[in-house]
Amino acid sequence: MTGNTYKIGEAASQLATSIRSIRYYEEEGLITPIRTQRGTRLYSEKHINRLSAILRLTQLGFSIETIRKIAKLRESTNSGDESSHLLEACLNEALTTINKKVKEFENLSVEINKAMRIVKKCNGCTNEPSTRGCPDCPVINNLNNIQLLNLVWDTD
Repeated sequence: MTGNTYKIGEAASQLATSIRSIRYYEEEGLITPIRTQRGTRLYSEKHINRLSAILRLTQLGFSIETIRKIAKLRESTNSGDESSHLLEACLNEALTTINKKVKEFENLSVEINKAMRIVKKCNGCTNEPSTRGCPDCPVINNLNNIQLLNLVWDTD
């Protein structure tokens, strides 16, 4: 570490990510590190905070295009008013996407709980877990009702 700056490996370690990821975000124009005369990349606390925000959004499934749009919006406007309105619309779009995903996860949670209740009915069963070995299996009888069970049952 040099003062309040970090070399790329140190930044990657601090952020629990890879050097390659940091270089990728640089290639995508989301971060511009300080460069020494010898070309060494250095990252300040502001860079670390920006990378942390980028990593959080990517880990939560946001596309690079969406992150870039948020990151570059302010610098592409002529006034705080214009920036504010455009950023509000962009963040509102992100929030709509999040709310949709939350609903999808809630639905999946209900389905997983239903699947667990059905699978528990097989506790103590000595039959082979297949259509042939257990033709009256409760899993078979719920394949059309609980989509997730189609992943655990044989396909023949």
